[in-house]
Amino acid sequence: MKKLHYAKTHVEVFIHFLKRMSLKCNTKTLLLFFVFACTAVFISCSDDDNNGQPHDPNKPVVLTTFTPDSGRIAEMMLLDGDNFGTDRSIIKVFFNAMQAVVINSTGSRILALVPRLPGDTCTIAIEIGDQRKEYANYFLYKIEASVSTIAGNGTDAAVYDQGLDKSQIRPVYIGIDQDYNIFATDTRDNLVRINVNANTIDVVTTGEQGFNHRCAPMASPLTNVLQMGAEGSANRDRFLFCDPKTGWIPKMYFIKEWETNGYATPTDMTHYACLLCEEDGNYYTRYNSGQLVRIDPATWKAYIVGMVPSGIAYGLAFHPINKKELWLAYDSNGGNVAHSICRVKDVTDETILGGGTMLASFEKLSGPTNGGHRDGPIAASQFRAPRMINFDVDGNLYVGDNGNHCIRSINTNTMMVETIIGIPEQRGFKDGNKDEALFSEPHGIVTDAEGIIYVSDFANNRIRRIAIE
Repeated sequence: MKKLHYAKTHVEVFIHFLKRMSLKCNTKTLLLFFVFACTAVFISCSDDDNNGQPHDPNKPVVLTTFTPDSGRIAEMMLLDGDNFGTDRSIIKVFFNAMQAVVINSTGSRILALVPRLPGDTCTIAIEIGDQRKEYANYFLYKIEASVSTIAGNGTDAAVYDQGLDKSQIRPVYIGIDQDYNIFATDTRDNLVRINVNANTIDVVTTGEQGFNHRCAPMASPLTNVLQMGAEGSANRDRFLFCDPKTGWIPKMYFIKEWETNGYATPTDMTHYACLLCEEDGNYYTRYNSGQLVRIDPATWKAYIVGMVPSGIAYGLAFHPINKKELWLAYDSNGGNVAHSICRVKDVTDETILGGGTMLASFEKLSGPTNGGHRDGPIAASQFRAPRMINFDVDGNLYVGDNGNHCIRSINTNTMMVETIIGIPEQRGFKDGNKDEALFSEPHGIVTDAEGIIYVSDFANNRIRRIAIE
């Protein structure tokens, strides 16, 4: 697939959006047009008494009002006050923890663009030098989301050679590599690669080669190799890797030595994931009997770090910014963490709770464990049998909320939970916007570098694509 480049600023996001809308002009022209449009609006909206004075660090920054009070990504914001100065290079504007692009400043008015996904309710802060001030009022961010189908016609079969719209697949979990290849697991223990541009599906590996459809294909952030765990009583020590340099031909790796660190070796041999921790360069996996295991990729020696609650947790993901944080999504059989989103704050910290074996940095984050649907602060939120989880590059966590038939997000800065798309507790199939789209038991979820979300919509027998802003 053709690789797209991640937009590093929100001006670039806007340009990329325009280009996707098939405007026939080059990037430089679009940038000039956009900056000119923003500046024109800024000038027309500015006060006649713009002071144009530089920022005085000996005087306080004063905030008065901002407009509008709600909006979407790249919305133009007018931020009024005093002692901003005219050097926009020293002015930082934040919507919660997300930094906005500053277009210009007159000294008493700043023109900035709303960043992508800062959270639904935002505190706007301005930081100049060692001064940081927050506006008294909140800004309401409006999420725009839409879903479309990229593969599967709704039939439960294994037909991959008729084009994407006529393909038949029962997708379970999903992955994507750095080259935008989409991978899906099929209930028939096939791992397939979906090429949207070529309108094709290719089988990468099969059950006969050691693949199991409950093991999500997770691409290493360093090597781009797909890494998967294993299921079953005979597979405690086995992992399956697929390297794009060799055409994703599957290769098995085995733990060669165990260091138990005083813990019992896993009694439930299932370990669905194999994730690389960029912080220390080791692989990590979690067994259903609760052991969190570190594996040295050079020697394949396994070391039990400590215990987390036992039970099925299909979803595991490392935070892309706080790289030691391992987030987990427990299914319905997780006991006192059933239906819950949890995390290990630091996988390199082996401190245990007093009087037990549970890792001290393990936290249950979401609320009641009886299975339900509730947005809001994560401590009060509810999920129902969440499956796969995945982060975008900004640290927003997306959850395939299987039992609620919808896609949820967690802003890990504000720790607020929101339903992105899908009507909670209503199963069905429909493409469209946030108010009408329907899912049925979404299992797998993954994001690409541009924030596009791909979902394996299990009971609908389809792969779906979500564009979110």
